[in-house]
Amino acid sequence: MGEWMSRAGEIFGAAGWVGWPLLVMSVVAVALCLERAVFFIQLRRQLRADRIALLVRSLSANTQNAPRVAAGGLVGDFVESLFASAGAGAVQDAAVLAAGGVVRPRLERFLPTLSTVITAAPMLGILGTVTGIIQSFGLLGSAEVARDTTAMAAGISEALYTTAFGLVIALVVLFPYNAFRTAADRALATLETIGAAAIEGSQPASASESSA
Repeated sequence: MGEWMSRAGEIFGAAGWVGWPLLVMSVVAVALCLERAVFFIQLRRQLRADRIALLVRSLSANTQNAPRVAAGGLVGDFVESLFASAGAGAVQDAAVLAAGGVVRPRLERFLPTLSTVITAAPMLGILGTVTGIIQSFGLLGSAEVARDTTAMAAGISEALYTTAFGLVIALVVLFPYNAFRTAADRALATLETIGAAAIEGSQPASASESSA
């Protein structure tokens, strides 16, 4: 274990100054991925098929009973915002869009940051590659230093390690990011289904009021 840690320290040191922002970026990305994983696991329980089916039936039959069925969680907040936006009238598309806008930030929280990490990590790696190559070519200007293969290897190591670190960070974050994005899109689609049921359930009430 100690030997492995020592070797990891040597590799990190060889990456040069670019290794530090890459390290910070990787720690932040891992923390955000863990937070999003916990959030979507909890959300998956709220979006169980049996619960959503019960909620849709309640909305289609009598919208006033829906808040009790959807109490708590993101789905409950969506339904409450739905009726709050609709007010005393029938639920319309505008109310569904407004309620979706209330819960969307919670679904997409930190996803732009993870997307930035996926883009920035390889770019930082390329920056390290450029600075490492510049360092190596700078040593070639001195005949005395050019004979020292150790000094030349330091610049080459910096060029290679930073590129590898940037690509690894981007690849590691890419897969959970895509999973989170897919889960958010599916949740929004489910909420749209709930909104459509609310519109359908409110139509008979509005029709009877207009005929009276």
